[in-house]
Amino acid sequence: MSEACCNNKIKYCQNKYNLSYHVPYAFAGEDQVGLAGMDVLEVGGSLSKGFVLDELQVNSWTGMESPEYATEVKKENKVEDNNRLFGSTLPDVEKNDIGFHEPILSRGAYTVFYANIEELPEAHYEKYDRIFSIAAFEHILKFPFALRKMYAALKPGGKLFTMFSPIWSSHNGHHLLPITDRAGKTYTFNNSPIPPWGHLLMRPAELYDFLRHRTDEETSVQLVYFVYTSPHINRFFTEDYAQFVQQSPFNILRLEATFPVDIQPDVQQHLQQLYPGREHFANNGILMVLERT
Repeated sequence: MSEACCNNKIKYCQNKYNLSYHVPYAFAGEDQVGLAGMDVLEVGGSLSKGFVLDELQVNSWTGMESPEYATEVKKENKVEDNNRLFGSTLPDVEKNDIGFHEPILSRGAYTVFYANIEELPEAHYEKYDRIFSIAAFEHILKFPFALRKMYAALKPGGKLFTMFSPIWSSHNGHHLLPITDRAGKTYTFNNSPIPPWGHLLMRPAELYDFLRHRTDEETSVQLVYFVYTSPHINRFFTEDYAQFVQQSPFNILRLEATFPVDIQPDVQQHLQQLYPGREHFANNGILMVLERT
């Protein structure tokens, strides 16, 4: 497919299914590991039935939404267009709907559970040809255990594709959820009052002092909470992800830094001094292609 045709296809799918970055990432997954005709487990998302069955042409698609993250997103961001922002197809879900005992949505070859990968039961072991995950690994808290669960979910020879960002060690790795201050200004990780790498260069009290001179008190406190103690991100560095994957049973086919940005030499040097053994601060994310042998 030519670049022009590919771009047109991406735009068509984005408009039809009300998605954004999810579409090019999904096509990247198809290119890297092949999704068509496969039984796919999506970790940390639930792309729409029409998109995965009609456009990606999978054999089956099982989505998995994290209840903690989805709840926090809906509570804090107050954005109606969650589908386009987060690729979520889930309605509001009650606590008794959480887990793998019963799918939230089940329509033929399309199923969605409101659960975490760490809770995957043995009934799902060796059931999937592919695992697909985008913008989710930075939210998985028990990451080494999650990797082992994903390995167990795959059939022998199955492959995992993931792209995720921003990670903690990147310039906007604080990954702020949208929050609006008393003056009506909305902050996100792409429109942040925190300077690049500020979450790494400052300690919590220093960041709080920095923020309270730029926004109101309540917002400053909430931002510090999001950055340092909220469970919506895992706060792993690039090197942590690499080491976790190397320690897992997966065969690594690709493990690459993505979306690099310029970093001043003095900032790079300061960060390396603050975090010995860490040197990858320019990349915003990571691409992985892993295989179960």
